[in-house]
Amino acid sequence: MSVAAETGQGVRAYGQVLRLPGARSFVAAGILARFPRATLSLGIILLVSSATGSFASAGIVVAPLVGGMAIAAPLWSSRMDRFGQSRVILVSLGCLVLTASVLLALVLSGAPFWTWLVAAFFTGAATPDLTSAVRARWTVLAPPAQRTPALALETIGDQMVFISGPPAITAVAAALDPAVAMLGSLGLGVIGGVWLAAQRGTEPARSDRPQARGIVLPPLGVVPIALACVALGGVFGSFDVSLVGWAEVDGRPWLAGPAFSALAVAIAIGSVVTGARAWRLSPAARFILFAAIAAVVSLALPVAEQAVLPLFGVILLLGLTVSPVMVSGILVASARAPEGRVTETLAYPTAAMSLGVPIGGVIAGAALDATGPAAALTTIAVSLGLAAIIAAAGEALLRLRRRGATA
Repeated sequence: MSVAAETGQGVRAYGQVLRLPGARSFVAAGILARFPRATLSLGIILLVSSATGSFASAGIVVAPLVGGMAIAAPLWSSRMDRFGQSRVILVSLGCLVLTASVLLALVLSGAPFWTWLVAAFFTGAATPDLTSAVRARWTVLAPPAQRTPALALETIGDQMVFISGPPAITAVAAALDPAVAMLGSLGLGVIGGVWLAAQRGTEPARSDRPQARGIVLPPLGVVPIALACVALGGVFGSFDVSLVGWAEVDGRPWLAGPAFSALAVAIAIGSVVTGARAWRLSPAARFILFAAIAAVVSLALPVAEQAVLPLFGVILLLGLTVSPVMVSGILVASARAPEGRVTETLAYPTAAMSLGVPIGGVIAGAALDATGPAAALTTIAVSLGLAAIIAAAGEALLRLRRRGATA
């Protein structure tokens, strides 16, 4: 069978998983529920920069927000496993509305800057990772043979939000007010989250496993991919900063928006193909292989940055090669989730990527200031190379540990 025929046959798998009982409803709810996590950072940048006239101040406020998200996501998700998604989602959304409202009031009232940082951290900590909640439902609803297209759908859903969310919130902020844009994003997330919580028929059963007290640690099997996802998050942080700098140096700052959309569209298309194909390689092997391929592809970015069309061509190719990495990371976490910890385990790759985004942005920003866009674009290849190396080393250590345990 040809690749095209195999892919065409595989695309029908998406229709099959969407026909599973309750699937369409929680997929739609999950797309809306993603908006705060996908756009809250941008909303706060627009809000703070408007209030202070300083993008540097806005970046400082976003840092504790992202840190709070990364730290608290596995904690919220572990509570979902223990007490059920519906109850925890509603509690977390209530906390998010409260903390975001406090942050908004502090900024608009001109309260001391340090209070903004505290409120930003708690706003991030109150933001649940509802993407992992939706993915956990697929692990219950979809049989193993349909797991790849089901989880690929979730990556496509992520990209739909990242394609539509930033332009929408920016347009609302420009036309009305940054506060309105931030509240709009929050409102969509609350609607989606409440809708998801109401769908009790597809949520995973509560775990009867005794909960360990103190710090929640990830299962050992997911640690290599989670650490590699920090570097993968760095790819997106580097990309955002590098492309903004490139567009400004080029004299057409508006080109950054289409560049972001081009990457998101390519990742969505690549995810469709990834989920449609039958793979001989394991998800962990695909993660390592495609991270290495994407690193090689991204080496062409600084070479192509002198002209718009070649650069956009490389960006599209980069998105196509990165998408299997993202889907494979979720598949690894899904396959290695201990009983009763599915939602929590699925939160680690997402939380790790969130943690890596600002790190990549800082490094790319330093390279941009030092030597220009070409050096900043090179950090994307470095991040992808690190993701492949970390995942490969981690998988090798896991194999050695298993051999030692059976010896």
